[in-house]
Amino acid sequence: MRTGLRFPAARRLALGFAVAFLLPCCAAFAQSGVGPQITAATGQSQADAVSQNEKALIEQQIFGPPPGGTSGGNQGGTPGGGSGAPGGGAAAAAMGSYPTGRLRASDHDGLRPPADNHYSYSTRESSEFGNVVMTLPGTVLGGTVKLSSFVGHNGVSLDLKSNAFAILDPNQSGSAENESVIAGGTALWALKSTYALATVVGTWGQTTLKDSTDDCGYSVPPHPTGCNHNRYNFNTTGFIGSLTAGKVFDLGVGPSGPKLDVRGSLGYMQNNGDAFKNVFGDQQKYTFSTWTGTGGLTLFNNLSLQDSALLRPYIQGYVRQEFGYRNSRTAVQSDGVFLGTALETQAHTYGGVDAGLTYTQGNTTVGAAIYYEASTDERTLGGRVGMSQKLDDLGGGTQSRRLNWSGFYAGLNGGGAWGDAHMGTSVTCLDTSDPAVTLQPNGIDCPFSQPQFAAIRAAGNGTLSDHGLTGGAQAGINFQTGSVVFGLEADIQSFRLAASRSVTAAIPADVVTVGTAFDTNWLFTARSRLGFAVSPTVLLYGTTGLALTELGVRNSMTSLAGAQGGASDSGRVVGLTVGGGMEWAFDRHWSLRAEYLYMDFGQVTVNSQVSGAAGFPNNLATTADLNAQIVRGGLNYRF
Repeated sequence: MRTGLRFPAARRLALGFAVAFLLPCCAAFAQSGVGPQITAATGQSQADAVSQNEKALIEQQIFGPPPGGTSGGNQGGTPGGGSGAPGGGAAAAAMGSYPTGRLRASDHDGLRPPADNHYSYSTRESSEFGNVVMTLPGTVLGGTVKLSSFVGHNGVSLDLKSNAFAILDPNQSGSAENESVIAGGTALWALKSTYALATVVGTWGQTTLKDSTDDCGYSVPPHPTGCNHNRYNFNTTGFIGSLTAGKVFDLGVGPSGPKLDVRGSLGYMQNNGDAFKNVFGDQQKYTFSTWTGTGGLTLFNNLSLQDSALLRPYIQGYVRQEFGYRNSRTAVQSDGVFLGTALETQAHTYGGVDAGLTYTQGNTTVGAAIYYEASTDERTLGGRVGMSQKLDDLGGGTQSRRLNWSGFYAGLNGGGAWGDAHMGTSVTCLDTSDPAVTLQPNGIDCPFSQPQFAAIRAAGNGTLSDHGLTGGAQAGINFQTGSVVFGLEADIQSFRLAASRSVTAAIPADVVTVGTAFDTNWLFTARSRLGFAVSPTVLLYGTTGLALTELGVRNSMTSLAGAQGGASDSGRVVGLTVGGGMEWAFDRHWSLRAEYLYMDFGQVTVNSQVSGAAGFPNNLATTADLNAQIVRGGLNYRF
C-alpha cells in the first residue's frame, strides 16, 4: 500500500466529500480537487440549458403576444394569444424552427462544516440549440400537440475559490471544464391556457480537470517546490428527463394586464464520467445523479411597444426539492486494490428568485435575468442572457415545389480530410515526500530532475499532420422565404487521421527518446446553414456549428540510463466548425453539393509514469490540440 508520505496535503484530499477520510487509504483521491464539483455542476448546467430551451418553447407557443400583436408569439388562444382556438387551431404553423442561446455565470458557496473542506467556486456556462417544431394534425384531449426535436451544445467551466472553511494556498489552484453535445425532444400539449410537456435528452462530451491543489512539495505553505499542474480528461455521458405542467391565469382587465403562470415539474439528471488515471496510475471515476421536484409562480406582463414590439417583464419565485441525490467518486489503486467509493448524499430544499425581462421584435427574442437561490448550507448568485429566433411559416408557399428548398432531405457524402495535432509535453517529478524520510532531498528522487526538463519538453513538442479520405451520410431540414434559406443539418462519417514521431535528445548525464502520436476514427457534426438562392436551382450557403470526434493520444520515453515509460488515452472532444458550400438542384428531388469545413477541437492529455532506479517516477504529460479541414461532395434527396 502506498503511504501518505507522498501526499502530505491530506487535509485537502476530501475536497467536497465528507466521507473520504473513512476510506482505507486516501492517496488515490489526490489530484482530483475539482472532479466532484465539475461532475455535479455539469449535470446541473445541462439541466438548466434544457430548461431554458423549454422556456423558449413555452413562451412562443403558450404566452404569446397581445391580441393583434405580430411580434412572433404563438397564435395560441392563451391569455394574450391571438386566436380562440385551443392551442392555436389552424393558425398554428405545421412546421417551424427556432434557435436558442444562453450565457450564464454564477458564484457558488458551499457553507458546510469545516470537516467537509468544501471550496467555493464560480462557473461560466453557455449553450446553443437548434430546434425543429412540428404541429401534429387534429387534437388530443381537446388540445394541440407539438413535437420539438433539438440538437445543441453546452459548455461549463469552473474555478475553485477559498472560503472561511477551505483555503487555497498561494500556489494552489483548481479549475475544470466540460463540453457536451445535447440531443433530445419535447412533446408539448396545449389547451388554451393549460399546457404540459415531456422532455427526454441524452448528452455526450468530455470533462477536463486542471488541478494544482495536490501533488505539492513537502512542508507547510508555501511549498518549496510548488505544486505540479496536472491535467486530466475523461468522456462523459448523461441523461435528462422531465415532466412539466402549468396553467396561465389572467389577473388583469384586458389582454395587456398581468398574468400568473403556475408551473410544476419533476426531473431527473445524470452525468457519468469514464474512469481515468491520475499521475500515479490510480484510477478514478465520477458519477452524479439526482431527482428534483420544482414548483414555481411566475408573474409577467405583455407590454405592447411601437413597431409591434413586445416587452415581457417577469419575476419568478420557486421551491426546488432534491431527492435521491448521489455524487460519488470511486478509486482503484495502481496495484489493483479497490479503495472504495466516497459518496456525498443530500436532500436539500432550495428557495429561489428569478427576475428578468424579454424583448421581442418580429421573430427575434432577447432576454436577461438575475437569479439567487439558497439552501441551509449552499447559495448561488448568477445572471443569464439568452435569445431565440422563431422561424415559423417559412414554407415558401407561393413558390412552386420544384423551385423550393424547404423540407427534409438526406444524402451521402465523400471527400478528403487533413488535420494537424499540436503536441505539447511537460515533465514533473512526483516526489512530494518528506526529505527527512527519503534518501534524497525533496524533488530530485526521480529519474530526471529540473535541469533536464527543458530538453525533454522540447523533444515532445511539435505538430503531427495527416490526411486521408472521408465519407458518410447527412440529413437536415431547410426553410425558405424569398431567396433566403435557413437550415439545420447533422452528419456522421469516417474520419481516420493518425500520425506519430520519435525525437532523441541529449540531456545532462543521459540521452532520452520521446515519442508522441495521435489518431481519430469518426466525426459527427451538427450545424446551422444560412444561404441565398442565387437562382431557383443554385444555393450558396455558409454553415457553422458543433463537431465531435474521439481523439487518441500516446506518449513514451526511454533513456540510455534505463528509465522508461509510456501510456495512451483518448477523449471525446467537442469543437466548433465553420465552412460553406454550393448546392445545385438538378431535379425536383435531387441535388449535388460541394462543401468545405474547418474544425477546431478540444484537447486530450495522456499522463505516463517514467520509472528508473530512483525511488519515485516522473510524470510525462502530453496534450494534443487538434484542428482539421474537410473538402467533400454530396448527393441529397429532398422529400
